[in-house]
Amino acid sequence: MGKLTALIILITLLASCSSLEKKSTQLNVGASRSDVAKIMGPAPYKFTHENVDAWRYAVVAGFGYCDYREFYIYGDILILKNEYHRASIAGCTVGLKGIDWNTILTVAGEYDSQNPTLESQRADNIVEQITELNKLRENGVITENEFTKAKQSLLSK
Repeated sequence: MGKLTALIILITLLASCSSLEKKSTQLNVGASRSDVAKIMGPAPYKFTHENVDAWRYAVVAGFGYCDYREFYIYGDILILKNEYHRASIAGCTVGLKGIDWNTILTVAGEYDSQNPTLESQRADNIVEQITELNKLRENGVITENEFTKAKQSLLSK
């Protein structure tokens, strides 16, 4: 009975590792946020910095060994994916590497420069939001000071 249990655990661990790897290979830079969500499922570790979301996945790949997959989503587009393996006897969460946000934001900036339509969409969105704020100010819903602060906040993004 003990050998059967050990075999089931081993098969489960190997299947989870290979399924994470198989899922990850279905995604390439340029995929949409919804594609990442559909293929990878909900990210157990999510972080956001400025306009970039980091979706991180980790599974036990063997005794004291974890498989990690990271997806960096800017706007609605996957701009970078990363994978690594680490030994971790305290669980996969402990083995998560820190995120180098400077590198990620540099990649996002490069994406913007190569895809000017995304930047123009963002500018159009800001104009729409300021127009809505102006309507609220004109209708007395927000004060002049609130309008100015909200407008400055939108323009600083």
